[in-house]
Amino acid sequence: MSGRTQIPERWERGFVETNGIELHYCRTHGSGPPFVVSHGFTDDGYCRLDLARELGDDFDVVLYDARGHGRSDAPDEGYGAPERGADLLGLLDALALEDPILFGHSMGADTVTEAAARRPDRPRAVILEDPVWMLDGVNDDVIEDGPDDDIEEQIAEWQDHSVEELLEADTMFRELTESGQADLARRVAEARHRLRPEIARAFEGGLLDPTEMYGDIEAPTLILKADADEAEREREREIAAFLPDGRLVHVDNAGHCVFWDERGRATEELRAFLTTV
Repeated sequence: MSGRTQIPERWERGFVETNGIELHYCRTHGSGPPFVVSHGFTDDGYCRLDLARELGDDFDVVLYDARGHGRSDAPDEGYGAPERGADLLGLLDALALEDPILFGHSMGADTVTEAAARRPDRPRAVILEDPVWMLDGVNDDVIEDGPDDDIEEQIAEWQDHSVEELLEADTMFRELTESGQADLARRVAEARHRLRPEIARAFEGGLLDPTEMYGDIEAPTLILKADADEAEREREREIAAFLPDGRLVHVDNAGHCVFWDERGRATEELRAFLTTV
């Protein structure tokens, strides 16, 4: 496996034991409040290094690998949102992170939603990057393009090839490289190369229903959603309205990975929100 990804020497890197497993993390120890990042399906914490570099001096950014991803443990079972949410809350306790800002993308948005709804007293604020809502009229393209039933075969195929071969063969990696994000492309390829087949169980219980969960989140919440036509945008605004203190922003021209597609605009919206919390 490739080990080329490097983090600044001043950042902390280690493992914590939580919820019966070990989670790998790295931490910037910036001057501001904790900012904890929960990545999406098939990624790992290092896939968000660009965000950590952007915020790492102003916030104590923590990137961690979800169970079955990156360098964290891969238990035989327990990959649903309840287990991942418990992992996240345990990480906060293990690292003594008080009043944290919780950031989650896709699967990680479900993780953060679970944690914030279960323990509404814990987060200072919540940011959800393109959460996937399995409700009528939204996210049909993301769901159709999501993990197939043969994800275990896909993982085996990724592991049968070197990182260099993955970078050459995958259209997404070539597009990232052509857009000036070659380092990100390598980190995502490395993350896929490290995956364990157990993660195929992550969605056995389905995704969280925001109309049931969002009402329990008390912290100020920003949702950064991918571009969509006006009908879908209006449906998504209706869903976001279940949040007691929420704001939804659609980022023009962005796909599911909002920060990868439109980093400048997404970062501008994020920083504006952070000044209010």
